[in-house]
Amino acid sequence: MGISGYSPGYHQVAGRFTVSGSGDIAPLTAGALGDGPNITVRDFLLGTFAGLIAVAVVAAMFMTAEYRRGLIRTTLAASPNRGRVLAAKVIVIGSAAFVAGLAAAAGAVLIATDIAHSNGTDLFPEPWPAELRIIAGTAALIAVAAIFTLAVATMVRRSAAAILIVIVTIVIPFVLSAPPGIPTGLTDWLLRLTPAAAFALQQPVPQYYQVQANYIPSSGYFPLAPWAGFAVLCGWTALALALAACLLRRRDA
Repeated sequence: MGISGYSPGYHQVAGRFTVSGSGDIAPLTAGALGDGPNITVRDFLLGTFAGLIAVAVVAAMFMTAEYRRGLIRTTLAASPNRGRVLAAKVIVIGSAAFVAGLAAAAGAVLIATDIAHSNGTDLFPEPWPAELRIIAGTAALIAVAAIFTLAVATMVRRSAAAILIVIVTIVIPFVLSAPPGIPTGLTDWLLRLTPAAAFALQQPVPQYYQVQANYIPSSGYFPLAPWAGFAVLCGWTALALALAACLLRRRDA
């Protein structure tokens, strides 16, 4: 447990110890104790960035390859309903990305946990619902990011441009929030308004304001709750899909 404003005292009477004190009590946070465990499940998922970029490349090419090779005309001739074509691609790329992300995240956590235990490394204890949310949330983050990339690729019709936009809107804001020299207010807004807010799904424990801890993104803490951050990414994706569907209907193949 973490205690703020605690003034400890104890005394022994007839073989009994009485401990007294006052303050606000909350669960201990990772890294709050200098000599305590500070490695969490989130630390095993640092490869999410590499996986997200790889999925973005595949998702972009899933649409732009048809434009580059002229196959989009064949696709739209076989299925004139362009909204249905986009929806089918969304389902395919979203499902594939989620399954791949779930397998990768679960495998990374299981293998890294086993290695940590073998090396005698103490891990910060987390309830299993939190670990499940981090693993499944990482898969959901990758899946929606893939759909977002597909929508952007539909609008710009260029793989490189689509991938660059995804990196600038999802990866770069998170990277900018990590260095200690960045103003707190700037990082707070970056992780509230940009799609990078979805990384809050990987937050291991909530913030306890009565406990002194380093509540910064590099330590695994975000200004929004996990599912609120994910909702920001979903909002950006929904907007991108609406624009992509509109442009797909209006422009020539």
